[in-house]
Amino acid sequence: MDTTFPSSYECRELTSAPGCRTLPCYYYPGASKEGGRDGIIAEVRPDAGQPWLGSFAFGRVTPKGVSGMFATPDPQALCVVARGAGYWVRVSDPEVWEPIAADPITDVRPVAAQGILVFADYTRLVAYGEAGLRWRTKRLTWDDLKITEVQDEFITGEGWDAPANSSVSFRVSLATGEHEGGIPDV
Repeated sequence: MDTTFPSSYECRELTSAPGCRTLPCYYYPGASKEGGRDGIIAEVRPDAGQPWLGSFAFGRVTPKGVSGMFATPDPQALCVVARGAGYWVRVSDPEVWEPIAADPITDVRPVAAQGILVFADYTRLVAYGEAGLRWRTKRLTWDDLKITEVQDEFITGEGWDAPANSSVSFRVSLATGEHEGGIPDV
């Protein structure tokens, strides 16, 4: 688990579900108690509140999507990314959740200086802060977006510009999501 940000809970990934007889169990997407798809299984123990289990479904777009668990800028929220599918969950009330607005997630970068988590998909970046979604870039590439450097104020990267048949580079302000470079606006 990435612990860049302080959290008011403990969380650990389990290799198998101990059964929902021991703790309440939620299946994402949906926060259903009835069951769901295969995914990452996490045991969550809030500092204040009932412990619970979460099963976070793997993304369906690509098996190359990233996976991980991340403390968020909100100490009461957990982010789980399961093979490209992202989930933002309130730990004290696991029925309160939202999908991350990037699909499939190909990279996740915590940026403590800005108080955000940045998510990349094939063509864009999105950032979440303490209150949720903070910004979403316009399309930066046609495909194959890669983050190359993260600084306190900017994130840089590169990707494919299909009409030009070449790679392009871009720089995004972490405060606003505004960018320089990348592909022309489409």
